[in-house]
Amino acid sequence: MKLAKLLNEQRVFLDLNAKTCAEVMEELVGHLADQGVLLNGMRARALSALQCREDEISTGVGCGVAIPHAYLDDLEDPVAIFGRSEGGIDFSACDHAPVHFVVLLLIPEKKRGQHLLTLADIGKRFLSCETRKSLASAESKEAVLEIFSH
Repeated sequence: MKLAKLLNEQRVFLDLNAKTCAEVMEELVGHLADQGVLLNGMRARALSALQCREDEISTGVGCGVAIPHAYLDDLEDPVAIFGRSEGGIDFSACDHAPVHFVVLLLIPEKKRGQHLLTLADIGKRFLSCETRKSLASAESKEAVLEIFSH
Protein backbone atom coordinates (compact mmCIF):
# COMPACT_ATOMS: atom_id res chain seq x y z
CA MET A 1 0.00 0.00 0.00
CA LYS A 2 1.24 3.48 -0.84
CA LEU A 3 2.08 5.75 2.08
CA ALA A 4 -0.21 8.48 0.72
CA LYS A 5 -3.23 6.21 1.27
CA LEU A 6 -2.37 5.82 4.96
CA LEU A 7 -1.81 9.50 5.75
CA ASN A 8 -4.20 12.40 6.24
CA GLU A 9 -3.88 15.87 7.79
CA GLN A 10 -4.47 14.46 11.28
CA ARG A 11 -1.49 12.15 10.83
CA VAL A 12 1.08 14.71 9.73
CA PHE A 13 3.10 16.63 12.35
CA LEU A 14 5.54 19.28 11.21
CA ASP A 15 7.07 20.22 14.56
CA LEU A 16 7.94 17.20 16.68
CA ASN A 17 8.87 18.08 20.25
CA ALA A 18 10.71 14.80 20.87
CA LYS A 19 14.47 14.74 21.29
CA THR A 20 15.03 10.97 21.51
CA CYS A 21 13.87 7.89 19.65
CA ALA A 22 11.68 6.81 22.59
CA GLU A 23 10.14 10.27 22.86
CA VAL A 24 9.31 10.27 19.13
CA MET A 25 7.49 6.98 19.43
CA GLU A 26 5.65 8.21 22.54
CA GLU A 27 4.66 11.46 20.81
CA LEU A 28 3.44 9.89 17.57
CA VAL A 29 1.67 6.95 19.24
CA GLY A 30 0.12 9.47 21.63
CA HIS A 31 -1.35 11.35 18.66
CA LEU A 32 -2.81 8.10 17.31
CA ALA A 33 -4.33 7.32 20.71
CA ASP A 34 -5.75 10.84 20.97
CA GLN A 35 -7.38 10.36 17.57
CA GLY A 36 -9.06 7.15 18.73
CA VAL A 37 -7.01 4.93 16.44
CA LEU A 38 -5.50 2.98 19.35
CA LEU A 39 -8.03 1.79 21.94
CA ASN A 40 -8.13 -0.38 25.07
CA GLY A 41 -4.47 -0.57 25.97
CA MET A 42 -3.26 -0.60 22.38
CA ARG A 43 -1.13 2.47 23.06
CA ALA A 44 1.02 0.63 25.60
CA ARG A 45 1.23 -2.46 23.38
CA ALA A 46 2.21 -0.34 20.38
CA LEU A 47 4.97 1.41 22.33
CA SER A 48 6.27 -1.89 23.66
CA ALA A 49 6.27 -3.50 20.19
CA LEU A 50 7.97 -0.48 18.63
CA GLN A 51 10.65 -0.40 21.32
CA CYS A 52 11.28 -4.16 20.97
CA ARG A 53 11.72 -3.69 17.22
CA GLU A 54 14.05 -0.73 17.80
CA ASP A 55 16.09 -2.78 20.29
CA GLU A 56 16.67 -5.43 17.58
CA ILE A 57 18.04 -2.94 15.07
CA SER A 58 17.64 0.79 14.56
CA THR A 59 14.92 1.88 12.17
CA GLY A 60 17.00 4.95 11.35
CA VAL A 61 17.65 4.09 7.72
CA GLY A 62 19.94 7.00 6.87
CA CYS A 63 19.58 10.34 5.07
CA GLY A 64 17.72 11.76 8.07
CA VAL A 65 14.91 9.18 7.89
CA ALA A 66 13.53 6.68 10.40
CA ILE A 67 10.73 4.18 9.84
CA PRO A 68 9.79 2.68 13.21
CA HIS A 69 7.29 -0.12 12.66
CA ALA A 70 5.68 -2.96 14.57
CA TYR A 71 2.88 -5.52 14.46
CA LEU A 72 -0.21 -5.42 16.67
CA ASP A 73 -2.64 -8.32 17.16
CA ASP A 74 -5.77 -6.23 17.66
CA LEU A 75 -5.26 -3.73 14.86
CA GLU A 76 -7.62 -4.06 11.90
CA ASP A 77 -5.86 -1.95 9.28
CA PRO A 78 -2.36 -0.57 8.79
CA VAL A 79 -1.74 2.85 10.34
CA ALA A 80 0.90 5.43 9.44
CA ILE A 81 1.82 8.79 10.94
CA PHE A 82 4.48 11.25 9.77
CA GLY A 83 6.54 13.60 11.90
CA ARG A 84 9.22 16.14 11.09
CA SER A 85 11.91 17.41 13.45
CA GLU A 86 13.83 20.52 12.51
CA GLY A 87 16.54 19.93 15.11
CA GLY A 88 16.94 16.23 14.41
CA ILE A 89 16.72 13.19 16.66
CA ASP A 90 19.32 10.56 17.50
CA PHE A 91 17.96 7.26 16.18
CA SER A 92 21.32 5.47 16.05
CA ALA A 93 20.88 5.55 12.28
CA CYS A 94 23.22 3.56 10.07
CA ASP A 95 24.85 6.77 8.81
CA HIS A 96 24.96 8.27 12.34
CA ALA A 97 23.08 11.34 11.07
CA PRO A 98 20.22 12.85 13.08
CA VAL A 99 16.72 11.95 11.92
CA HIS A 100 14.49 14.74 10.64
CA PHE A 101 11.70 12.64 9.12
CA VAL A 102 9.86 9.84 10.91
CA VAL A 103 7.24 7.60 9.35
CA LEU A 104 5.80 5.37 12.07
CA LEU A 105 3.89 2.30 10.89
CA LEU A 106 1.67 -0.06 12.85
CA ILE A 107 0.67 -3.21 11.00
CA PRO A 108 -2.00 -5.77 11.90
CA GLU A 109 -0.38 -9.07 12.86
CA LYS A 110 -2.80 -10.88 10.54
CA LYS A 111 -1.57 -8.77 7.61
CA ARG A 112 2.10 -9.44 8.27
CA GLY A 113 4.09 -9.03 5.10
CA GLN A 114 1.71 -6.63 3.38
CA HIS A 115 3.63 -3.69 4.83
CA LEU A 116 6.68 -4.56 2.76
CA LEU A 117 5.20 -2.69 -0.21
CA THR A 118 4.59 0.31 2.05
CA LEU A 119 8.17 0.17 3.35
CA ALA A 120 9.42 -0.04 -0.23
CA ASP A 121 7.29 2.98 -1.20
CA ILE A 122 8.63 4.98 1.75
CA GLY A 123 12.21 3.99 1.00
CA LYS A 124 11.87 4.90 -2.66
CA ARG A 125 10.41 8.32 -1.84
CA PHE A 126 13.09 9.22 0.70
CA LEU A 127 15.95 8.16 -1.58
CA SER A 128 15.26 11.33 -3.51
CA CYS A 129 17.21 14.28 -2.17
CA GLU A 130 14.60 16.52 -3.84
CA THR A 131 11.80 14.87 -1.85
CA ARG A 132 13.68 15.33 1.41
CA LYS A 133 14.33 19.00 0.58
CA SER A 134 10.66 19.50 -0.30
CA LEU A 135 9.54 17.88 2.95
CA ALA A 136 12.02 19.96 4.96
CA SER A 137 10.64 23.19 3.50
CA ALA A 138 6.95 22.22 3.42
CA GLU A 139 4.98 24.84 5.34
CA SER A 140 1.71 22.95 5.72
CA LYS A 141 0.30 19.49 6.23
CA GLU A 142 -1.39 19.80 2.85
CA ALA A 143 2.00 20.41 1.22
CA VAL A 144 3.41 17.26 2.86
CA LEU A 145 0.45 15.19 1.66
CA GLU A 146 0.89 16.61 -1.83
CA ILE A 147 4.56 15.57 -1.84
CA PHE A 148 3.66 12.02 -0.80
CA SER A 149 0.88 11.79 -3.40
CA HIS A 150 3.28 12.05 -6.35
